Amino acid sequence: TGDARGLTAESSAVMRRSFLPLLAALVVASEVVAAALSGGLPGRRTLSTWQAHLRKSGGVPRTGRVVSLRGGEEEPKKPILVIGSVNVDIIIEVDRLPLKDETITARNPNSGMTAAGGKGANQAVGCARLADPGRKTQFVCRFGNDAHATMLKEEISKHGVDISRSVESAEHPSGQGYVLLEADGAVSSVVVGGANAAWTEAEVYGLQDLVNRASAVLLQREVPEFVNTLVTNFALAVGVPVIQDVGGEDRPIEDAMLKKIEYLAPNLTELERLTGMKISNRLEVIDAAKTLTARGAKNVLVTCGKDGAVLVRADGGFIAQACIPAPGGVVVDATGAGDAFRAAFVSALVDDLPMRECLRFAAAAGAIAVSRIGAVPSLPSREETLALSEAALCAAEDHGHMDHIHGSSPSPVDPEGTA
Repeated sequence: TGDARGLTAESSAVMRRSFLPLLAALVVASEVVAAALSGGLPGRRTLSTWQAHLRKSGGVPRTGRVVSLRGGEEEPKKPILVIGSVNVDIIIEVDRLPLKDETITARNPNSGMTAAGGKGANQAVGCARLADPGRKTQFVCRFGNDAHATMLKEEISKHGVDISRSVESAEHPSGQGYVLLEADGAVSSVVVGGANAAWTEAEVYGLQDLVNRASAVLLQREVPEFVNTLVTNFALAVGVPVIQDVGGEDRPIEDAMLKKIEYLAPNLTELERLTGMKISNRLEVIDAAKTLTARGAKNVLVTCGKDGAVLVRADGGFIAQACIPAPGGVVVDATGAGDAFRAAFVSALVDDLPMRECLRFAAAAGAIAVSRIGAVPSLPSREETLALSEAALCAAEDHGHMDHIHGSSPSPVDPEGTA
């Protein structure tokens, strides 16, 4: 009798694991179809709502592992791999930038706070905080031989980032970033490479196994170019998408490299630098991005500050994402905004979300980041980013307009970037 009761309980558990997740998914699908047939927009039912349905039914445990419809657990989701720089940032608040041959004093006499930074570290922590809880983030970098390294390791690890394959240089200090923060939140930085500049080819070749197992690879340009070239070649060979942040050292990108990258991600200044074109409105953003797709780039994702972002595809199509206002309405520090945006974009991309949702989620992450001081300290959580993304969509719907524009030519886009 005891065996029979145990078997019955086990069978019930299998039934719950097998059929309730499917039922929850069918419910969501029926609601989306009904909305479409009635002319409504199903956009408010985002991934977070879908996951909530599944969690209520027992389909997605809090660990983030997906339960198979056959009753067993599937393999964990492939991790996001970030390879790049780590710096200790020294943030100095100023009223304005100094002119040539000029010395100025800091706006705040107690200025000079230190924080973990570097584009690689920022994006790794961003991915760890923004990705699905069942998807890990692995970060490979070079720490220095100084006291900063201990702080950097602790700060990055506490957010759940796996740094087990990173190395500590015996000959070089930690990278440093000197950040001049103006009153309106604008930032200018000077980066001292330190250990970030001392990669060896042997270290990079040792990362092939990580690339092979990744869902996506996120790169920046604060490390030697051969690091990005080799990693991109590894990823291309196994079909892993590469997202290349253009931020960092001012150097050209070869056409052969452009063809291998899935998403090239510059900001406006970097886009001007890459193309040699002056940009003053969104039409010119699209035109400049198209010069890169003409050279072989597959997708160019441009962050445009207060004017949002634009994704330009190789086929000439584009999606323009509106800027989401910073919570509280005040831009405090834009240091980590671009890194938050890219981390959020990649986190949504690897979950196969529609592109407009990837862009909205990324815009929400960037908006939260600018409302706080510092790079790593400003990076938002998944929950608050989903909430702001949902609120932005609801606000757009309530006002009778979309928060994004699709197009095949620049003509439908507001040239002032307000769409």
